[in-house]
Amino acid sequence: MRLHLLKTYLFIGLFTPLSCLSHPGGHGPVTEQQAIVIASDLAQQFVEFDAGLDFGKLSTSWLKLPQGDQRIHKRGEGYYIVALENRKEQRTLYLLMSIEGEVYDANFTGVFADLK
Repeated sequence: MRLHLLKTYLFIGLFTPLSCLSHPGGHGPVTEQQAIVIASDLAQQFVEFDAGLDFGKLSTSWLKLPQGDQRIHKRGEGYYIVALENRKEQRTLYLLMSIEGEVYDANFTGVFADLK
């Protein structure tokens, strides 16, 4: 069901709130570790389908990133930017999410407009 909802929101150009992945009940902020898990799960889904972003589908090398290649790149007022490094491809995927675990955007630059 989570994948179906994600595809529906992505189809209309928006990321679905993924707070359902954060913790039981989905209330309040997620920890940095939970944010990393959410981002990693979403990157794995990007291997399965094209989310309509500039990068299309990710290669299967994104399915098993070594432990430690995922980190919080930046924590701002109300958001995280999670970095997932793929050493095999020498690329880093950045995911912008709210402090509640809702993912809004992803790219390979780590730059997201209108952030404080």
